[in-house]
Amino acid sequence: MRISVIALILMVFNFSLLNLAYANFNISPLSQSIDVKKKSASFTLENMTNQKAAYEVQAYARNLDSDGEEVRTKTKEIRVFPSKIILEPKQKKRIKVLYLGKKSIGKEKAYRIVFMQTDRNVSEDDPQGLNAKFNFHTAFYVTPKDAQARLTSNLEQYGKNTYLSLSNTGSKHAILQDWQLKLSSGAQSAVYESPLPDVNMLADTQIRIPLSQQAHKYQTAEIITK
Repeated sequence: MRISVIALILMVFNFSLLNLAYANFNISPLSQSIDVKKKSASFTLENMTNQKAAYEVQAYARNLDSDGEEVRTKTKEIRVFPSKIILEPKQKKRIKVLYLGKKSIGKEKAYRIVFMQTDRNVSEDDPQGLNAKFNFHTAFYVTPKDAQARLTSNLEQYGKNTYLSLSNTGSKHAILQDWQLKLSSGAQSAVYESPLPDVNMLADTQIRIPLSQQAHKYQTAEIITK
């Protein structure tokens, strides 16, 4: 399963807006990390409606391909309990996530825990059941001791097109938000003017980001974070 990182960010943003508008259900937290020795963590699922509601939880291992698309695969390293839930109106429930993978890992492992409202009819008062369905795509990391991100950036030219080659050679993910590029060539330098996408660089991944013609005459790019 491949999901564009930009599309995923927009999807999560839209889900947040929909959740605020319709208050269907809520998940907290939306992201968390555990040490391999801890082995487990919990999310809180809350039914925000006045009806019974059914939910299902699925877990995926995640990675990034060179185009920046998130690749998801089914995993046996994560177990969610319970994975199928029915909540009464306004009810909350803790959902436990267990890590069953290796204790000795050289880099952080990244997963998606996806909470889905199902179309199961669980309301005796409403024969049509629940019509509005929403998903929450939460982030879950298993992080080794002393893990650190290590970002590097290079410019690549392919004909008239310029790309930023962005790599994380470290052992922990790094999130770039509201970031910029300093473009340089000899004594000349400039800040890249176009907006850059928010990026979650997982450990040991590399992606390419297309840049505007402004970057074509430069040779190096330096990441600037606020």
